[in-house]
Amino acid sequence: MNKFKTLLNAFDTVLQKHNPVAYRGLLPPLTDEEIDVYLANFSIEDEDLRLLYQWKAGTRMPMDGQMTDYGGLLTFDFVNKLLSRKFYYDPLLLPLISENGEEMLLFNSKPGQHYGKIYLYSVPQLYIEHPVSYFDSLQSMIQTITAAYEQGAYIFDSRENWLDTDYDKFHKIATTLNKSSVFWTEHDEVMWEEWYEI
Repeated sequence: MNKFKTLLNAFDTVLQKHNPVAYRGLLPPLTDEEIDVYLANFSIEDEDLRLLYQWKAGTRMPMDGQMTDYGGLLTFDFVNKLLSRKFYYDPLLLPLISENGEEMLLFNSKPGQHYGKIYLYSVPQLYIEHPVSYFDSLQSMIQTITAAYEQGAYIFDSRENWLDTDYDKFHKIATTLNKSSVFWTEHDEVMWEEWYEI
């Protein structure tokens, strides 16, 4: 079985167990034909991105619960809406996960050394025109989120309908699984010339 599909199956089980509210808010998968149309529109051919949307089509809006501390998986229709807003960052960074648009995880579709990395766009953390690499790939993103639930870095509070994050635990997990991403290294977010990579 494809490695990413195996990771998604494990994540599916973990999310159902640890955050059933967010899981219930996910939409059924798109058909292969629908995915092909969207990916062609985005000028992207990526098997892992395809498998992600064969798993689920995104999160219902408004969200019932957070899948990650940055929100849920965006539907391709919502991605199109965000792209029409013309953010300041590189247009080859495709919105993937968000809750409010002020913070997003973006898929790097630019061919080259950093293709497929996941970047953080964050107004509060000053990663605006120059989002910072956050996960090494879609695979490491799913591995990191799965481990965060399994190891108690993510704990869903059903009474508050809120995903609590133990940032120390999450940092340890993410640093171990994302050795090529700048966010988990010592850097000055203002001095983007020293670390910005696409």
